[in-house]
Amino acid sequence: MASAALVKQLAKFSTCEVADALIKLKLPHGGFLPGIDMYSPQFLAGETSICGPAFTVKMVHQSETDAPKPDRHFVDAAEPNSVMLISSPPTTRSAIWGGLMTARAQSIGVQGVVLDGGCRDLAEHRESKFPVFARRHSVLGQSPFTRPSQLQVPLEIADPTANGAFPPVTVHPGDVLLADVDGVVSVPKDLVEQVVELAHKGREVDGRCMADLRAGKGIKETFALHRGK
Repeated sequence: MASAALVKQLAKFSTCEVADALIKLKLPHGGFLPGIDMYSPQFLAGETSICGPAFTVKMVHQSETDAPKPDRHFVDAAEPNSVMLISSPPTTRSAIWGGLMTARAQSIGVQGVVLDGGCRDLAEHRESKFPVFARRHSVLGQSPFTRPSQLQVPLEIADPTANGAFPPVTVHPGDVLLADVDGVVSVPKDLVEQVVELAHKGREVDGRCMADLRAGKGIKETFALHRGK
């Protein structure tokens, strides 16, 4: 797992800066979890940003009686300062996260939740100012549609609309999740230090580009000067 100091450094950057760094490190997806957006504390607005080690939860259809069952409630098992990542079967339209879960997660010290699935009780999340990033919104609760199956296992997060055109991202427990108004990225734990270095360099280059563009210079000449292209 990446050290707390490295995670703190990574948290200074935006998801866009981190995705650019991951592309430079030859990750074809840039760590991007497509189609998952901020629903709380605001919808696609504000300066909320969360960054922490992933605590993963796999949901299955309620009808999958042969699938494993955790011995604890998945929210009770979450770790302080983590970012929970919960996956659900792509065909479900029910929520996998509600207001009561937010209350418990906040009491533990969870930073926020990223849902490859739906959320509900938006007013409760927003009143609590708890960060919720989700693929969709629903009025239906988790039961009787889905149930938790496994905790702290690798999760493959794929864009259900991409038809294989965009590569899925495999998130392992302890990988670092960064989420803000632009979306969610996952950074493999062994790449955090390199990402921090590249993101810092990228920010410096973009800063010089922005200064020149605001001064009236053209994009082509500015990029050629600072980006070498």
